[in-house]
Amino acid sequence: MRLIDVHCHLEGERFAKDLDEVLQNAHKVGVKAAFCSGVNPETNRKVMNLAKEHSLIKACFGLYPLDAIVSKFPEIQDDDFRKIESFDYKEELNWIDKNFHLCVAIGEVGLDFKMIKDLKNFEEVKEEQKKVFEEVLVLAKKLDKPVIVHTRGAELECIEILEKHKMSKVVLHCFGGKKSLIKRAADNGWFFSVPAVITRLQHFQTLVDIVPIEQLLTETDAPYLAPVAGERSEPKDVAVTVKEIAKIKNMEVEEVADQIWKNAEGLFGKI
Repeated sequence: MRLIDVHCHLEGERFAKDLDEVLQNAHKVGVKAAFCSGVNPETNRKVMNLAKEHSLIKACFGLYPLDAIVSKFPEIQDDDFRKIESFDYKEELNWIDKNFHLCVAIGEVGLDFKMIKDLKNFEEVKEEQKKVFEEVLVLAKKLDKPVIVHTRGAELECIEILEKHKMSKVVLHCFGGKKSLIKRAADNGWFFSVPAVITRLQHFQTLVDIVPIEQLLTETDAPYLAPVAGERSEPKDVAVTVKEIAKIKNMEVEEVADQIWKNAEGLFGKI
């Protein structure tokens, strides 16, 4: 059985001491690839180096929506899990352009309105995020790379911008939008990556029920969104997601795993 984690963050401190063991755990359950997403210059280079060191890890180069604009809006606060670093996003886009052959996708990128909703200049900050997101999509389309999209609190706006740019190679990571938006995105032929937190969140169970199996992928967002509250998620947890999808879709586990692998190779190319 071949499993895949299309979105995780293995470059962080929470994996600094036992990454080899984490990758061994993933290998034992059948994970053949873990796509590690950068969010800023530091993490993009870290995932690039990890991909060179570990055959299981594939690099994705991204611009987290808050990080990309914090140099212009320093009032943006660190999020719940990490410090938001300031940098010149145009310089990083140039770096991604020059090094795109070393990544499998552009991500994570997108919009995050949840973390800025209390700012007095919310509308201005929101519009700057949208502007940067559009620049990212233009680059991704030029490079012919799939985009892994973060949509927290901005699901409708992300869909509208993706439609505006006629994006076809899209993964909606941990998508929290309502049913009508799930159906709209699915009708566009886009993919949804489902985290292992599906075991305890009805929303993702509903999403899996709505979306055709041919448009589903598995992710962990490790170290976040673990199947058990309070634990650290790892790429091995995609096995949990595959079992949940099989139950919801009334399919065999191996059949689900095979289809998801087929979906991934259809989108990202041979892995």
